Amino acid sequence: MSFNPFHALSIDGIGQQIIAIGALGTAAFGLVDATKAVRGGVSNRGFGVIQAALEPFDAALRKALGDNPGCDWKTMMKSHWINGRPKDEQKAIAVSLIQLGLTDENAAALAAAGQVEPAALQAVVAALTKGEELTPVQLNVLGRFKATIEARVDAAYERADQLYRTTARAVAGIVAVLLAVAVVAITTNFGGDANTYLAAALVGLVAVPLAPIARDLASALSTAATALGRRVAG
Repeated sequence: MSFNPFHALSIDGIGQQIIAIGALGTAAFGLVDATKAVRGGVSNRGFGVIQAALEPFDAALRKALGDNPGCDWKTMMKSHWINGRPKDEQKAIAVSLIQLGLTDENAAALAAAGQVEPAALQAVVAALTKGEELTPVQLNVLGRFKATIEARVDAAYERADQLYRTTARAVAGIVAVLLAVAVVAITTNFGGDANTYLAAALVGLVAVPLAPIARDLASALSTAATALGRRVAG
């Protein structure tokens, strides 16, 4: 009688274990995301970078939204960030508000942040206010000002997103390890040996990066096992 190694090694079992580990990672991410209920939780991470990038345009942002304490630009932009609004939409809102709040009074103060000459930007704003057609030089000044704003806002949001994602993954990894160790402790009545707890901790560590691809990986293993099993049997 021929020996089929796939009878001794259950690939289907490995696939189920991968899915279970992925589920642990998903659960950990869910718990981390739930911290939003407590003053934004981990979602606060990264917003400081955005706020610092927008501070030089504070005069325009305050002009655009007014001085209402309940609806200042920091509160509004932070609410969008914590709620997970698409980054492109958040960037567009920031740039639009800066342009909307640009006036004769604050143009000179904002010129340095926009990398243009104060007098040139004031002339552009004055022409726009009067409804006059901009000259090629003025169009160039306005284009440079807008491009600088967009570049600074884009860089800030990308950096903030990187900080948030890195922090969220790290915290989710810690949560996954704690969950895995807790399950071992409960199922063994706190009687597991050191190796068992170490194995649980390792499972927790791989759970978070494995979560997004767990089902695809398990399916690929199952398909490969079936194909190889047929070849061996043949």
